[in-house]
Parts: sequence; structure tokens; C-alpha cells
Amino acid sequence: MPRKHTTSFSCTYLITSSQTMTSIVRGPGSLWAPLRATRLSYTPLRPLPLACYHLAPFSTSAASHAPKQRPRVRSASKPNLPVSTTPILDDLSPNHVNAPLSTFPAPLDFPDPLPASTPTAEKLKRLIAVGRAYLTFYKTGLKNVYHNYRAALSLRRELGLPAYFPVSPPRSTAFNEAILTSPSTPELPLGRGQFQLVRRSARDVRRMIPFTLILIICGEFTPLIVPIFGNAITPATCRVPGQLAKEREAGSKRKVLALQAHAAASAEAGETAPAPAMGSDEELGQLARFARASFAAGASAEEVLQACAVFGLVTKHDRFLGRLLVGPVYRPRLLRHLHYMTIDDRMISDAGVGALSAEEVRIAVEERGAGDVAALLQGAKAEAVEREWLTKWLEARKKMVSAQRE
Repeated sequence: MPRKHTTSFSCTYLITSSQTMTSIVRGPGSLWAPLRATRLSYTPLRPLPLACYHLAPFSTSAASHAPKQRPRVRSASKPNLPVSTTPILDDLSPNHVNAPLSTFPAPLDFPDPLPASTPTAEKLKRLIAVGRAYLTFYKTGLKNVYHNYRAALSLRRELGLPAYFPVSPPRSTAFNEAILTSPSTPELPLGRGQFQLVRRSARDVRRMIPFTLILIICGEFTPLIVPIFGNAITPATCRVPGQLAKEREAGSKRKVLALQAHAAASAEAGETAPAPAMGSDEELGQLARFARASFAAGASAEEVLQACAVFGLVTKHDRFLGRLLVGPVYRPRLLRHLHYMTIDDRMISDAGVGALSAEEVRIAVEERGAGDVAALLQGAKAEAVEREWLTKWLEARKKMVSAQRE
């Protein structure tokens, strides 16, 4: 009997060891696992239910963004403070102020430059390596677009947006009518990082199909084709640094021409105010006046086109047939952008400009028409100037909202 018991135990041990080894061999630790490091399994975000999207007062406090199962009571010992770090997609929460890293372009790594005396064969090899680096960069950007939109689906449903039709929030007739009658904005049951994820993922998905077709057809030669179309078909996650710099320069020229045209029209109407200097307080005041919903609702066709050019919503303020399209296209587009800025301004004010990352500050400044405020500076100096400008912008906007309420 003891020998029989020992034999049974040995068989059981061998079977268990065999099963363990089989699970190890067939488990996730296979040799090709590192090649799929970018294909993450994203956990769906769980924002609070949206009780009244169009009528509730706007609020971005951390208490109102807490998960449903937690009581809506602020704790004196553990307050829900805004998180200023830039999260990854899996860690995004209502307390994050910055959008996830996957909404930005991935690093673009080029091979080291070669000296002029390098043989032609080596130069050709480097050119091929550069093309492959671009191809890897674009593929990573497209994967991020897909994962961002998948992660934003639950948020889109809570906001009442179509799940598979990529429209950016806010976009509804009720929202447009509400903001014209009241300076307050509808409440959003999510943090700024989540709000930016929903908005940027929808923007990039609209460009994903045409850009993917170009990438499939052109392959490593895609960088030679992309400048022809620019940002019109390129997702933000697939824009190289040179393309971003070129777009900032074009936006600065477009804004200057629009402000000069506005000053000339004002002079004809009897006003003598010249075009404001770049980065001056006068320019900031003019941009803030363009950002009023009441201005967009009652402005002339020329003024609407000028405001759209300032905020980067149109390529030219005097484009052909532009006046005919103001009613059906450009005025609604301007209103939607102003609604978005009103929401974003309130979220940034609640968290503080200091909670934004340097890249988020730059994007916020560009969206408000001042992308050239630090054009001659770089690094920390440029960031400091942009933060100072954004702080002044928020103060000017608060004064205008207070004046409207009075």
C-alpha cells in the first residue's frame, strides 16, 4: 500500500509538471511577443453618466468627475486634484489634464548622417533606412489613431455622439442654441484629458482612410507625397516635425493677413485702430473679441472669414466663393470652434495653466490664434512666453464672460 501511494503521487506530479510546461510553452512568453508590443489591450474608460448634456451648468471640478460608485463628497484628507502628468492611454482618468501620449506623434528616429566622402552605395543604403524610418513612424501613428478611437467609444456614447461617425464634440443644434443665449457652457462628465481624447481621435479618424491609401500605394515614398496635401489628409499622430513647423508658419501669415484686412475694413467704417503687432496685448484683445459667440452669430461674411482664418479654420480669409459659403459652412464651423474653446478654457482655468505639459500649452495657444507668439524663441523660453500668453487669454475671457452676465 505505501508503494502504491508513492506511485500515484509521482504520476500526479508528472502530470502537473507536464501541464505546467505546456502552459509555459503555449503562454504569452513566445518569441514573437516583443514584435507586438504596440498592440495593447485597452481597458474601456468609464466616465460618469451624462444626465443633462445641454442644460446643466458647466463644471470641471474633480468631485463631479469621480466614478459613479464613489460618493460625491470632497474629502479633506484626500482631495481629487488634477493630475498634471501626461498619461498613457490605459491610465487615463477624469483627473488627468493632459491628453494621452498616443494622441501625439511618435518619435522619428533617423540614421546618423554620413560624411560627404561616403561611397554612393552607403548613401543609398542610408536613404532606404530613412524611408523605412518614415514608414515605421506612419504605421505607428495609424495604430495610435485606431487605439485612440476604440478607447473613446464609451466616452462618445456618454456624450451622445455617434459611435462610428467621427464627429468632434461639441456638435449639436441644442448646444449651439444654448451657448448663444447663455455665457455658461453645458456640463461635461469627463476630465480635460478625456475630452481631448474624444476630440482628437475623431479628427484623426476622418483623415485615416485617405492617408492609409497613400501609405499603401506609396510606401517609403509617402513623405514626398504628404506635403502636397498637408494636414488635410494627415492625422496629427502622423505629422513629422517639419510639417508641423511649416503649418505654424503658414498659420502665422494667414492670421496677419486676416487681421490687416479687418483693420482696413474698420478704417473704412470710421475706426482708426491699426492692425495689432504680433504677440501684443492689442492682438490678444482682438483675438478674444473674435472668440465671442455673439460676434460669430452677428458678424458679417467678411468678418466670419477673417475670424476663421485667425483660428486656422480656413486657408484664406478672401478665398473664392467664400462669402457664399459663410452661412452653410463657415459660420457654423466658427461657432463650433468657439464652443470648444469655451469648454477648454473653463477646464484649463479649473486645473491651472501650470498643470498643462509644454506640448499641450503650445497646442492650446495655436488653437486660439497665437501660434507665433514665441516664434523667435525655443525651448524653455518659448514655453514660458506661451504659458504667460495663455494665462492672459484666460483672464481676458473671464472678463468678457463677466461683462456678458452683467
